[in-house]
Amino acid sequence: MQEKTDTHPIVKSGTVFLLAAIFTLGLTRCTTDVDLTAPYVSIPVVFGLLDAEADTQWVRINRTWLGDGDQTQIALISDSSEYETSRLSTRFVEVVNDIDTRVFELKDTLLQNKDEDGVFFAPEHQAYFATTRGNESLNPDALYRLEIVIDDSINVKAVTNMISVSVGNIQQPPAGLDNIKLNFANVGPSQVVYPNYPFKWRSTAGASRYDAVLLVHFIEHYWADDFQTVLDSSRARTIEMPIGTVDPSSDVGNQELEKLFDGQVFFTTLSTRLDKNIRITRELGVWDADSQIARAFDFLLIVANETLAIYLDVNAPVTGIIQERPEYSNVSGGLGLWASRTTQGVFGLGYTTDTIEHLQEGDDTAELNFCTPNPFSDYTCQ
Repeated sequence: MQEKTDTHPIVKSGTVFLLAAIFTLGLTRCTTDVDLTAPYVSIPVVFGLLDAEADTQWVRINRTWLGDGDQTQIALISDSSEYETSRLSTRFVEVVNDIDTRVFELKDTLLQNKDEDGVFFAPEHQAYFATTRGNESLNPDALYRLEIVIDDSINVKAVTNMISVSVGNIQQPPAGLDNIKLNFANVGPSQVVYPNYPFKWRSTAGASRYDAVLLVHFIEHYWADDFQTVLDSSRARTIEMPIGTVDPSSDVGNQELEKLFDGQVFFTTLSTRLDKNIRITRELGVWDADSQIARAFDFLLIVANETLAIYLDVNAPVTGIIQERPEYSNVSGGLGLWASRTTQGVFGLGYTTDTIEHLQEGDDTAELNFCTPNPFSDYTCQ
């Protein structure tokens, strides 16, 4: 009788296959672990906008970071994006006719005004500043070279020109007059006509872009009852209305520029941005008894040099099919922007009777409950 054995061919081949599979799996697990974190390289990120009219110049100096895990959580740690001040040497140098003159040392400080709702560390954030008032004021005709040295080995540099500030370059509304009134509506017996108000100015040297803005100032009163007999509180408010952007043909200055503002936009903007509430009344402007005018408007020109203008154009909202945008930086040895800007304006402008009449009685704005602080007006708050 033949003796049974465990040498069946199928069993032998199955055992060999199983051992081979385990061995292969072991090799595979040893060689397919991939580190998705690239080698760490810290890149300086610098932003500074010089303003010849400002008494303090501010610069932000940050760095890129890379780490394992959730990057939004790492961003909440200040050390991720900020350098220790002991590692930095920071200044900017005035250059006139290719000759270095004054040196402005940048000092570090902690600011507390950063929005806590963002993904980055807040509300404290590190910034660097230089005082530029009086004899230390910046020269609009000079160049300014930023110099940052990190760990005595990494050099970051950038150069910007400045924008000349010309007093009186705003022609409409004219500066220096005390009783200018803007008119955004002509109220007739059967219809209302909305005129286009022409804002006019001459460009100044170094300016490559103008963003014109109208600021509307008013006081909101909050009442405890629908009959507006018990005043609960009041607060001053300002609404910014963009007028438009104008690019001069060159930055040499003295070019006539103009931007029309559709009067109807004034009323529709207020109608869409303000709550219509029986318990809220609004006082348009502040009464100036000496000049007999309710001052409610400021006309501002936010002026950018060529570097800042390019940066704003590159980072404008994408409206075409191609969603990718090029990167722009004028910082050598890092990333960021070193440019200049300034703000010019005509302040304390008033408004016509037709403007407040239509604001108070127009279909779109009547429920906003506007009135004028002018005690002699038919539309007074008193």
